[in-house]
Amino acid sequence: MHHSSFIGHIASIYKPNVYVELGLYQGETLWNVIPHGVKCIGVDMSPNVFLEDLKRFSNVEIHYKTTDDFFVDFKGKNEGIDMAFIDADHNSVSALKDFENVMELLNPGGIVLMHDTDPISDFYINPGYCGDSYKLVDLFEQRNDINIITLPINEAGLSIITKKGNTRTQRRTETTDAVSYNTVNNK
Repeated sequence: MHHSSFIGHIASIYKPNVYVELGLYQGETLWNVIPHGVKCIGVDMSPNVFLEDLKRFSNVEIHYKTTDDFFVDFKGKNEGIDMAFIDADHNSVSALKDFENVMELLNPGGIVLMHDTDPISDFYINPGYCGDSYKLVDLFEQRNDINIITLPINEAGLSIITKKGNTRTQRRTETTDAVSYNTVNNK
């Protein structure tokens, strides 16, 4: 299964109100998410006919700018992100910056998908393919605030990241526990 189809399937489950994709190439992944997202936002440096065609959908916004510039504008709108796909600059420093920007805006229950995190061979570890984004997996696995699983999808790999303690059950339990505590303690 191609990563774009897999991400489209994840979107069919999550049904994100706001989906953000960093690095569109020809828009194949965004195309697979459009039917499931209320608002789908794509960011890429270069326009092309494929991306321009996606603008015909009423729930799609395409921004041609750097991810840094995008987040300056996006943070000003106070919009959260329910689902994000990071596939822009394959340099680990840039990818980490994109990840931190997304995490700052990730809504409760949100999910981040990151491409190029498990290249099938050393051939793919160059800037034209996966770059050194794979280095982030070890860094993320050491963090206590996130869950990460990396899948060997196609030649590049895909990581799925969520905030720790933020599953649907955990979010329900926190609300139930707070109500139960306040009821028992007459607060």
